[in-house]
Amino acid sequence: MSKIKIRSNPYTREIVYQSFDETLNQWIDVKQIDKKSRLCETDSERSFLPFKIKEIIDIIIRAYYVKGREKVELHFEGTQDEFAELAAVCEHPNVKDKIDLIRENLILENARFIKDDIKEIFEKVNPIIESIVKDDKSVIKGLNKVSQALDDVIPICVFGNYSAGKSTFINALIGAEILASGGEPVTARIYEIRKSTQPDRAQIIFDFHDERIELSIEGTTYRVVKGNVENTILVGIQKAIDESGAKDFYMLVRTVLNFIHSYEKKEGDEIEIGKVITLEVPYARNGVLGESANSFVIFDTPGSNSNSNADHSKVLAEAMAGFSNGIPIWVTQYESIDSDDNAILCDKVLAIEALDKRFTMIVVNRADGSDLEEGGFSDTHVNEILEYKAVEKMYASGIFFVSSIMGLGGKNNGQLIDKFYRRTYRALQEMYSEPEDEDYVSLYKYNIMPEQIKQNAIEYSEAASDKLIYANSGLYCIEKEIENFASKYSAYNKCQMVRAFLGTVIEKTNLRIDAKTNALKMAREKSSKELDSKTNELKESIAKFSKNKQDEYEFNSREEVRTYVNQKLLYGFDAQALANIDAQRRYQNFTENNFNKREKDYVESKDKFWEHLKESGQGLFNKNFIENAKKMVDDVTKDIKEIHESKSKMDETEKELDKLTSDEIMKYVINCYKVNLDDAQEKLDLYLDHYWGEKGLEFKTSLIREIAHSEALSDSQRDEITDMINNYAYVNFKDDAESVFVKKKFLKGALFGLRLGDSEKLNTNRLAASYNDRINKIIYSMSQEMNNNCFERFKIWKERLLGVIEANLTELNPELKSIAEIIRIESDSIAELENNQKTIQTSLEDIIELMTWKEI
Repeated sequence: MSKIKIRSNPYTREIVYQSFDETLNQWIDVKQIDKKSRLCETDSERSFLPFKIKEIIDIIIRAYYVKGREKVELHFEGTQDEFAELAAVCEHPNVKDKIDLIRENLILENARFIKDDIKEIFEKVNPIIESIVKDDKSVIKGLNKVSQALDDVIPICVFGNYSAGKSTFINALIGAEILASGGEPVTARIYEIRKSTQPDRAQIIFDFHDERIELSIEGTTYRVVKGNVENTILVGIQKAIDESGAKDFYMLVRTVLNFIHSYEKKEGDEIEIGKVITLEVPYARNGVLGESANSFVIFDTPGSNSNSNADHSKVLAEAMAGFSNGIPIWVTQYESIDSDDNAILCDKVLAIEALDKRFTMIVVNRADGSDLEEGGFSDTHVNEILEYKAVEKMYASGIFFVSSIMGLGGKNNGQLIDKFYRRTYRALQEMYSEPEDEDYVSLYKYNIMPEQIKQNAIEYSEAASDKLIYANSGLYCIEKEIENFASKYSAYNKCQMVRAFLGTVIEKTNLRIDAKTNALKMAREKSSKELDSKTNELKESIAKFSKNKQDEYEFNSREEVRTYVNQKLLYGFDAQALANIDAQRRYQNFTENNFNKREKDYVESKDKFWEHLKESGQGLFNKNFIENAKKMVDDVTKDIKEIHESKSKMDETEKELDKLTSDEIMKYVINCYKVNLDDAQEKLDLYLDHYWGEKGLEFKTSLIREIAHSEALSDSQRDEITDMINNYAYVNFKDDAESVFVKKKFLKGALFGLRLGDSEKLNTNRLAASYNDRINKIIYSMSQEMNNNCFERFKIWKERLLGVIEANLTELNPELKSIAEIIRIESDSIAELENNQKTIQTSLEDIIELMTWKEI
């Protein structure tokens, strides 16, 4: 039997294929066995498993399945989202008899389930990062970028060559006629269109001669929020509004944008308007994007094959520099999809870092005006389209056929402003809304997508009977896939982005710590040379003593905390006690739900059967033997049926009551787990506060004894330093521990995943063992983390105390006082920096833990 494993990690964009070697009894990378394997073509960072899975399965079947032999054993490691897609393909009639799918024990969490946890961790560490690297613009920019990504901001980059219908398509996405169609732009200007949170408010922001202009449209009121109203462009906008007589909200927005769009179509080379125009406008509520909880930002790019827009991709890259995880949407037309201009354009757009190349969408606009094959494309034609130069570069999530005008009209019931839009919609309305029409069209059926994804798209599009024109235009399908990406797939990149960013920040923090540490060492070396030998000896003795004590405390605390946990924090369940609780609860449920009646009914049905059988046997040889025999058979059949029905009802009731009991016991056990974890933390807080308080007192006492033996100090100086040590304030470890300790992470995930099989009864022995094992491990892990945190606070406190001692020692040489003060300040700075670095490192480790492989 052939065994193949797919190991997919959408966080790192890695797909690995392995084949099982029976001789070596281990998995081997397919690349090592066959460098030319077609599977290797699907493991690049451009690949995303759900989009490639049908192709991958076909390759595996062709390469490893032999007709008439056993199925190919396909093992999978990855996320549940991906496994669901894989399982759906493997259930296909052409596949299920050839592939035996096995879910491995190693899994990755679905990103949408952990994104909020990662966001919470990031928001906690964000101000710490800002305080460390506030002078590093690149890091601050990265912070803003990550924050924006975690706030579900999804950029949609719409690009295409001049006259491809981008403006109409964007209007359709928004659900309103905002952008004017037609007319060649004269500058490489980008429209950044954000979704407004208010249904009756729009904002337009742009630079005019390097002056920021902000305009607001609220209902039917237009006003200038920022900018000199005497500017020629603002005077012109007001005049255009007055002449248009626009009273409608969207008409006002359209009038303002039309004027800005056409403002520079005059003689002269001077560029007066900035390259990016930001628009915030409400999206139609009856569209998928308008209903979405995600914050979409649409970038409208100028037609790139216009001579004056040669630098549009550069402008677009600059405009998107603050974003990440964007969806590239290439808008083209069926007749020009294979043009050289389109191939060149795709290369430029794919080079933009902010875009996710695994989710590119190709939108064939004005598809209702194209000569499409009746009933859909043939496989041959589909393959021809996929081999087009530009399509090969861009194809990932699919090729979508759409009529933007019909989609726009479908959203707003044909209430269109543009005369051409209105006439087109009216002329084609029946073709999109009447299934009996001989030219009835559903453009989404022409989409070229991975097979299982297309089938799903067809199903939800056909189900949208209440929005038939919107669905048949193909726009509904496009928006559903955009929303699917935003809500389901983009989270993987967002999570990985935080992980990579924190790694970068740690590197920068390390550099800063190294720089400060080196400067401090130089200052200390200078100070050491100038101190007299006796004072220097005392200083070295204190440093050595301090280091030994620190190492001793670190080692001993681990074992002492372990001993405390093992002796005092015992929360395990006795298996028999849990079984008794389960039995008691089961008895109560069975009693309250009158289960004995079901048992009684079952016993009575059996008694009735034997009674009838006895009566029938006695009368069998009376007159009419045949008639009596037939009656006997009928009675027996009826009684057996009643016995079976009574037994089934009894068994079904028993199973339901067992499930009720199991659910109640599980709730009880999980509640015990949470309550015990709270109790353990509270006790650990008190214990560690006392423990490290004693260690601090012990350290100061031992330090005083160390200084007492020194000949470098006079009696009065010795007494003065002793008093200073005794009076030195001690750190509150309890408060510090709580500030870093995150109990929530010890409550993550399934607590006690028990497979019950057909029975609904709990295996209480197994549950008790699982509970005891988990809570013991968690409390131990919790105790060590809290102890480590207290130890780090102890080290900071100790270094500050030693810095004060050193400053006092330099009183023997007052000229060195200023040097010692600098050293103390720098020591504090390094200690704080190291503490912050540890917090960032811990946050990164927590995030990595959320994204790492776990055993089921």
